[in-house]
Amino acid sequence: MFSMDMKKINNNNDNNKMNNIGVIGGNGYTICFGSNDETIQIWDIETTRQLKALKGHKDYVNSVKYGSNESLNTILSGSADKSVRLWDIRSGEQIQ
Repeated sequence: MFSMDMKKINNNNDNNKMNNIGVIGGNGYTICFGSNDETIQIWDIETTRQLKALKGHKDYVNSVKYGSNESLNTILSGSADKSVRLWDIRSGEQIQ
């Protein structure tokens, strides 16, 4: 069973920044969430291990969404740095 410290994820830090949990991935085996450490984290639900941390934002990540249909291997993220970025999950690289 996947177990994360939800209290830790949902607690605000000194700057009122909050981690935001994403949705279950298209394959049903991963979950992603935006973090106040400026990363998007991808975790394996079955092993409860972090697979990747996508880095590129300059402020906390407040929204994430897995791609759909032909974009299954992508994540779209929004940040307090006022940017929206598209990521390739397989490579961990920013596409746009």
